[in-house]
Amino acid sequence: MLKDRKIIFANIFYLVFFMADSFVTSIGISTGRGIEGDPVVIWLWSIFSQDSILLKLIYIVIIFSVSFILYKKVSKFLGLLIPFSFGAGHMLGFTTWLPFYFHNLSFIYKMNAFLVPYGLFILAPILGVIITYIVHKT
Repeated sequence: MLKDRKIIFANIFYLVFFMADSFVTSIGISTGRGIEGDPVVIWLWSIFSQDSILLKLIYIVIIFSVSFILYKKVSKFLGLLIPFSFGAGHMLGFTTWLPFYFHNLSFIYKMNAFLVPYGLFILAPILGVIITYIVHKT
């Protein structure tokens, strides 16, 4: 089990930011779904409910399973990349909610227009690659 500590760390990183993002999103959307910026999440909410534990568990199991299978069978780097990239995406998602709770973080609010569309598809994978490279090389 100690030889798998990198993939365990990567999945814990993902889980922490997924839970943080889910928590602030659940509180933040109390004013309405329209404030959520991710169209995939809005679509999934139409299938499941907005605060569905089942949806969150399915999402966690998929990321954990895919990352462990890739780590063991295909490539250790690729196995680490999945949870680190998704974790970085949720970290960015979490930060987009912060201005709603801490009004002195207005600089993040101004970056929301950038973070939502570009952060998830460009910045999160870049951060994922950087973190994966650092962890993989140690």
